Amino acid sequence: MVNGRWLRAGLVGASIALAAVLYFLPKGSGVGNNAKPKQEPVQAAGSFSEEGFKKKSKSLLPFNLIAKADSLEGLLKVSPEDTLVIGSLVTFWDEAKSPGIAAGYSKQKAIQTGLERDWIGAAYRYFDATKAATDSSESVWFVSQAMEAYNKVLEINPKNLNAKTDLGILYAEASPEPMKGITLLREVVAEDPLHENAQMNLGFLSMKSGQYDKAIERFNQVLKINSSRIDMHVYIGEAYLQKGDSENAIRNYEIFKNLSNDQEMNQQIDNYIKEIRNRK
Repeated sequence: MVNGRWLRAGLVGASIALAAVLYFLPKGSGVGNNAKPKQEPVQAAGSFSEEGFKKKSKSLLPFNLIAKADSLEGLLKVSPEDTLVIGSLVTFWDEAKSPGIAAGYSKQKAIQTGLERDWIGAAYRYFDATKAATDSSESVWFVSQAMEAYNKVLEINPKNLNAKTDLGILYAEASPEPMKGITLLREVVAEDPLHENAQMNLGFLSMKSGQYDKAIERFNQVLKINSSRIDMHVYIGEAYLQKGDSENAIRNYEIFKNLSNDQEMNQQIDNYIKEIRNRK
């Protein structure tokens, strides 16, 4: 995650359109992320236990990896401030694909070093953990921890626009203060109009609120920033369709189809275009 991973929730209700949008939703989080976490309100973490979560995750590992984790944890008990040991635990849990545990150790390291790069490492992992959460208590915990870590990053470096974008996404999609998130995202694009992820997520939020013209404007801006983001044509097409402009919707789906090498997806788009035309 620490280099650009993200996700996104579906924006539309139509069957194939929804499949198309979900297919292209960015995965992962971090620098250049295009994602958003599950929509869980930020509140008390309820019954979530970080230690219990760690024990459960460790119990699912192969025996040899459990032994390795135990060994590293033993070293950390002897030297709780040893950032090399903490870093080894971060790497171990990264490789085990458990961002929630890796994030906890990343935070522990960041507390020791106070460095921006360590706080951002914790924030990105917590962000990814929100997407892997299996229940609301986990989700709420990881969202709150991610927000705390991103705020630490911004205390150290207010100009870190990737962190500000991620924090804006968390507020907009996973807190009772969505306007605070939208404000943060707008501040990012005001400072850097070429910030792809902030522009994209403002487009998603415009779709969610029914502001389809604004969404089209944002998605077109993403295409200007990064012409390889051909998936924007799917989003633009859906925005036009929601406006009732099936002609421009189909035009954008066709553009996507002409640029895509994904035959399965192209067939889905073909079927969806036929469905739209049959509605007329």
